[in-house]
Amino acid sequence: MSAQTPRSYLEPLIVRGRISKPQPTGLPVVNLGFNELPYGPTPKVAAALEATMPRSFAYGGPYCDALRDGLAAANGLDAGDIICGNGSEELLDVIARNYAREGDEILISAYGYIQFEMCARRQGATIVKAPEADFMTDVDALLTAVTPRTKLLFLANPNNPTGTVLPLSEMARLADSLPGHIMLVLDLAYGEFVDAGYCPAIHHLAKGRANVIVTRTFSKAYGLAGLRVGWAHAPRDVLPGLYAARGMGSVNAMAQAAAEAALQDMDVVNARVAEVVSERERLSGVLAQRGLRVLPSATNFLMLTTGDAARTEALVVHLFDDAGLVVARTREAGLEDWMRFSVGTPAQNDLLLESVARFLER
Repeated sequence: MSAQTPRSYLEPLIVRGRISKPQPTGLPVVNLGFNELPYGPTPKVAAALEATMPRSFAYGGPYCDALRDGLAAANGLDAGDIICGNGSEELLDVIARNYAREGDEILISAYGYIQFEMCARRQGATIVKAPEADFMTDVDALLTAVTPRTKLLFLANPNNPTGTVLPLSEMARLADSLPGHIMLVLDLAYGEFVDAGYCPAIHHLAKGRANVIVTRTFSKAYGLAGLRVGWAHAPRDVLPGLYAARGMGSVNAMAQAAAEAALQDMDVVNARVAEVVSERERLSGVLAQRGLRVLPSATNFLMLTTGDAARTEALVVHLFDDAGLVVARTREAGLEDWMRFSVGTPAQNDLLLESVARFLER
């Protein structure tokens, strides 16, 4: 690391804290802090894992050919425009390594996904955060923040940790207005929780554009976070550089088999997404009725505040001590008053609502 490296790069990231102490009364611990799906593998995924296990000594295909074919068929794309990775996080990092160096700028929204900042820091690039409008990405603010040094614009839509989502018209305006030398990376980790037409519309937006990459993941709607499978739809001429920076065989054989099977079990996947969306709306309505501010969410999680940082922190601790529920603190500058939690099963969500009620009544 050179002596000229900005001090901001040397300083540690302030990351979201989670409770790690033992549950004081021995209650079962339910982790709602990682935006995971609360279900086990679908029937076809379970069968694929069992069938692949005896060959766990063998590497998976380095280019994920069968999985890319499945993704292409499921999304109306060409397999030659798809790259897979060890979760979308690996691909975000690979993209940053292709486009940013020390002295370059990576542009994000003020409360953008924390991995975007980590990608910038690994490259020694400067992270630039555009202001948001009431926790919503502001396209005009992003465009105003563009400079000759801007090389990448990372945008999670829906966003993590806020859960908010830009309308498609604003996404198109951003893509149309951004200078062509800047790579626009649209992270759709939670896209399936918007509506059925959202992800196809974003892929359509990206088609034919030389400076738009779409990243997706099996970690959220498909419930395969423990297996780490992500993918990107990218302009074909940028793929050689992405492959060169990606780990060879970074998607293991069992992960590939599970992801392929998940694409064949879409009735189950879609039913689970529908239940999460229904529970998300139920939770949001009840919590708002109880006087908490809950941001509108298009994801599988909610971000809320009591209106006071100390009281929100007390609620985080209460949920763990009272009900064994682990939720995420949001410690980023500007979000100190807030907490975030995943939508669980109906029973887990009932437990959370009951515990919140006890906190507010005391």
